[in-house]
Amino acid sequence: MSIASPATIQNATALPSSTPEIASVLVVTQASLSLVAGLSAIPFGIVEPGFRVLSLVTILVATGMFWLARNLRRRRRWARRWVIALEALSLTASLLLMVLPIGAMRGPVPILVNLVMPAAVMVLLLSRSGRAAFAPPGKTA
Repeated sequence: MSIASPATIQNATALPSSTPEIASVLVVTQASLSLVAGLSAIPFGIVEPGFRVLSLVTILVATGMFWLARNLRRRRRWARRWVIALEALSLTASLLLMVLPIGAMRGPVPILVNLVMPAAVMVLLLSRSGRAAFAPPGKTA
């Protein structure tokens, strides 16, 4: 039995969903890890010119992910679509690397970063509360 007043119950249901904020934090975490990977590849670019390009592309992708995370937090519908597409692409590529016998997905950290985090972001954004958080103001999901 609850002793909460009707006003408290009404306020609890009127609060907006925190799904975009949680997804934004996960995307920022992914972007931070990508930025560290890109920055740590720069010294290897001295010896191998291909690493210069890879590090620059990784840093640019991380910058784009930071930008998308900011727009997710602002509840932009186009940012939600872009993040879902980016996470689906990331998850597909990671699953392909996991299946290939090249040893790219060994240990808990690559599995957490490359499989669990993109899947968690997709589940958050595709859930009912995620869709409702990005619905137009006059429309209920």
